[in-house]
Amino acid sequence: MKLMQKHYFNTNQARIFTALILTGILSIASGLTLVNGATAASANSSLETSNEVLKDNIKPNSLPRPVAKAVLRDLARRQGILTKELKIIDYNQQTWRNGCLELPQADELCTQALVPGWRIVVSNGKQNWVYHTNQTASAVRLNEKANENTPAPVQIPVSELPPPLGRDVVFRQISSGGITGRTYETVLLKDGRLIRVRVGDANDSERTVHRVSVQQVQQFQRFLERSKFSKFQNLSYPAPSGAADYITFTLTSLEGTVQYNDISLNNLPKNLQAAVKAWNQIAARAQ
Repeated sequence: MKLMQKHYFNTNQARIFTALILTGILSIASGLTLVNGATAASANSSLETSNEVLKDNIKPNSLPRPVAKAVLRDLARRQGILTKELKIIDYNQQTWRNGCLELPQADELCTQALVPGWRIVVSNGKQNWVYHTNQTASAVRLNEKANENTPAPVQIPVSELPPPLGRDVVFRQISSGGITGRTYETVLLKDGRLIRVRVGDANDSERTVHRVSVQQVQQFQRFLERSKFSKFQNLSYPAPSGAADYITFTLTSLEGTVQYNDISLNNLPKNLQAAVKAWNQIAARAQ
């Protein structure tokens, strides 16, 4: 009888011990699950927070809507037209040298302090207007002098658009006019070849082939994207009335075509000027 009790006690003790071990294992596993879950949640939360920060950091310096509305309302009031007839075609951040936003009125005293703000170009499709504002547009001024020389873009008729680029061509410039009246075509290929020919030259006597690196080609393509070259798709910036002997440049990328002339270059939108400058640095190698 004692042996049976001892055997029962040992067996029961073993079962209890085993149960305790299993319970401990389950508790540890559960604890690990909770820890892992909390760690994952924390990681996800951290990732989401990081993503939000990244989104905020990569936002471009876009024109605030209240500033845009203030400028459009001011011009609509001045011209006696509806705001829906106006469109902001270019803008950039600007730091003005004085409280008059560098546009003092007669006998006006300007505070000599730097004023961060915006330079904004508005168009109705026929005429452009240039505005200076502070950051919040609580101060808005029309630049009358700049308006005299700023060309308003016009849509290039479909019948006058150049042919699309060839399969291996990245960019093309066609220049025509000037004193000589000659037309030249310069193309940049994906492999870095830069070919310049005179259109109408039957003997190819003015054909040149140069080369830039593939890396330079790719950098130029990325620059076109950053400068939003496609925003000027199929637009032409005409020369001032009465101008003569100017050269017209027709630039074509994979996104579209833009046209301007050497007289109005300095009055083009800043982004377009930057794109033209980047292209000219490459095209200079072909001359």
